[in-house]
Amino acid sequence: MIPVEDRGQGEKHGLTIGMWHSEVCPVIGLQGELQAETVDDFFDQMGRVLADRPDVVVVDVSRVAFCDFDGVAALVGAYRRARQLGAWLVLAGAQGRCAQTLHRTGLDQILRPLPAEVAAGAALPV
Repeated sequence: MIPVEDRGQGEKHGLTIGMWHSEVCPVIGLQGELQAETVDDFFDQMGRVLADRPDVVVVDVSRVAFCDFDGVAALVGAYRRARQLGAWLVLAGAQGRCAQTLHRTGLDQILRPLPAEVAAGAALPV
């Protein structure tokens, strides 16, 4: 993985958002809670990434502790916007309560999580 500039990285309302590039695509890393108070920050970062017209965007949710209805709606909205622009949005690292929420809502069938070995390549740089 090749980390690049920290465009849009920061914490607000319990969500830290980072952006970097894996060897093949941009990755948005989320840490904390994806909920009503934080979805606008996620959309802002997603918009900046999509402005570069990538083919694929990975959203690393491995460090998301909580994702409510607004968080799910944000992921659906981001997916729709990506598709409008010809890009694919995929998830990496969903686990615990976040994975359960994605499964219960059926979002795990739309935003197919990356296989573990691929997700490891897109993981948050240390």
